[in-house]
Amino acid sequence: MDIQKFALMGLKREVNQLIEPDMTNAIEIGCGNNPTQGARGYDFPEYDFSYMSLPDADNSVTAIFAFHVLEHLTGQQAINMLREFQRVLVPGGTATILVPYFKSQLAFQDLDHKSFFTEETWKTLFRNPYYGKNREEPWKLDVHFNLIAGVVERNLSLFTQLVRTE
Repeated sequence: MDIQKFALMGLKREVNQLIEPDMTNAIEIGCGNNPTQGARGYDFPEYDFSYMSLPDADNSVTAIFAFHVLEHLTGQQAINMLREFQRVLVPGGTATILVPYFKSQLAFQDLDHKSFFTEETWKTLFRNPYYGKNREEPWKLDVHFNLIAGVVERNLSLFTQLVRTE
């Protein structure tokens, strides 16, 4: 059974189908030693996403993956990184993100975690154009999929897929 059918049966509500990422020009931020197949990886020490811009051209990336990365950035750094996602993604491109959910042990067990995420974080951010660099530019990212899940409470995570709208 897929997650959409499960949500409809158990929660009596629909959840969006995840968009299959277009891997034509995909990148992964913080890929470590296990990059997503088909994506170019950016990671420490060559790429420090706390302050560096993405090396990709505007409107050139079809998919971005960022798993357990944004929580290691301050709020301002995470906002700047999301502005970079918006800059490089093509319209219709996706950013698939996983961060620890703010109530989970996973969010607090790593002393390097600087930002915490709830199911409302993205909506609050994208409703407010004054966040981050390029404050005059409106957000062009939209929340397509947002789900809190984990095998046990201590590893609850927020699974999110953003889409570049224009």
